[in-house]
Amino acid sequence: MEIEGAEFGIVAGHEAVKKTFLAAMTSGRFHHGWLLKGPRGIGKSRLALQMAIRLLGGGQDAVLRTGVEDPVARLLAAGSHPDFRMIRQPEDDKGKKKAEIPVESVRELAQFFSLRPALGGRRVAIIDALDELNRFGANALLKPLEEPPPGAVLILLSHGERAVLPTIMSRCRVLPLSILPEKEMREALGETGAPASRVEDLMRLAPGRPGRALAFQGAEVETAEKAVRAALRSINRLESPALQAALSAVGKSDAALGVSLDILRRSVARRASSETDPVLAGEFAAAALDLGRLEAEAFELHMDRAQTLAMAFGRIARLGASAGGG
Repeated sequence: MEIEGAEFGIVAGHEAVKKTFLAAMTSGRFHHGWLLKGPRGIGKSRLALQMAIRLLGGGQDAVLRTGVEDPVARLLAAGSHPDFRMIRQPEDDKGKKKAEIPVESVRELAQFFSLRPALGGRRVAIIDALDELNRFGANALLKPLEEPPPGAVLILLSHGERAVLPTIMSRCRVLPLSILPEKEMREALGETGAPASRVEDLMRLAPGRPGRALAFQGAEVETAEKAVRAALRSINRLESPALQAALSAVGKSDAALGVSLDILRRSVARRASSETDPVLAGEFAAAALDLGRLEAEAFELHMDRAQTLAMAFGRIARLGASAGGG
């Protein structure tokens, strides 16, 4: 699978994870399975690619600075490195990503890892991400994790939208990643070439998640953001014109729905963190998790965007949440 050049470059933040990985490479006891866990849009895919480049003999200066000028990175970007596989959701004839990674793509890893490395000492595969695997695909991962051939390295990504099988977790070295602090968020947006005039807006739309923020661009996103914030202010009146305007706005694009659900999720998460009653705090925290998963479920099940947002508002209204968006 060809990888866009924009996916290579400096990885902002996550310094502790980088140090852990580099230390493992020099320890002589390198693990065959790695699991990067964290929200969408914080740089997991880019970091996984940097790890793969280093494992395949490129980027000798540092994982942080490897870019497309690196010979190994160029092969990966062209999809022509014989010792590397990137497994993602395929696209349909219209260029739209399919809901799941085919189980056949995972099963082919056994054959890939059974071959001797063509250019070096390792063969590396990335699965981006476990959230797009069904149960058959997840089970198919167990064989390469349980019986890894010498030199085989499997890097798995998880957005936390689906539970990871305990049998997968137990066979991987788990590296948790968090959203970026403000300084590193700015650095990441600058690295990706985001217009300076848009940086503040992007940081507001998806705090700490540069990849997510870059997807939230366009007039329809701005319209949806304003409409959803207005609807939140009238959350107790579910038949309000504000809600109807929000439902209409999210129908324009997946990005409009995504930014809308993010606003609602952050509102509920803030309520959970400020709630003094532990029972209520737990209920709001659970609702925030549900809202975080809803977008992925809507995509997977081809749900109507307006219906999806109505479900999210209904979830909040049942909790009696009345905090404003942010």
